[in-house]
Amino acid sequence: MTFLVIFLLVVATLFIIAFITKRRYGVLGLALAAGAMLSTLWVGDLTPIIAQAGLVLIKPPLESVVASTLTLLPALLLLTSGPAYHTTFQRVSGALLFAVLATVLLLEPLGSALVIEGTGKDIYNFLVTNRVMIITTCLILAISDILFTRTPKIARKH
Repeated sequence: MTFLVIFLLVVATLFIIAFITKRRYGVLGLALAAGAMLSTLWVGDLTPIIAQAGLVLIKPPLESVVASTLTLLPALLLLTSGPAYHTTFQRVSGALLFAVLATVLLLEPLGSALVIEGTGKDIYNFLVTNRVMIITTCLILAISDILFTRTPKIARKH
């Protein structure tokens, strides 16, 4: 049950942040993908450096915290600027897609940091089983969102 509560809190927090900032999903989705790549490449090297600097965590494991931070950091930085949505429907759908993609990318660090049992285990197993399809779909939608973003035309002054 603990995993399910924390999982829902993560989804809700990410949804609210993305909804309030009105940022377009395409940019944030690709930033999450970049963060996941950075996490894969650097978590093994950064964790010992952070541990040597004096930060020691037992629960959750330091490696899970570093992986989660590296995954979310690029998207969180981009929440402060960039293209924005104008309608409520776009904001809700973009925030929902952002929360889903971020949560699926955080499954591994969450799974290693928490004890998963009961209903939470069933949900976790479903998401892990379908992880590739969920991520692929979310990234295709992110690219589509960027393709349909219209930049304002700047009139040339003569």
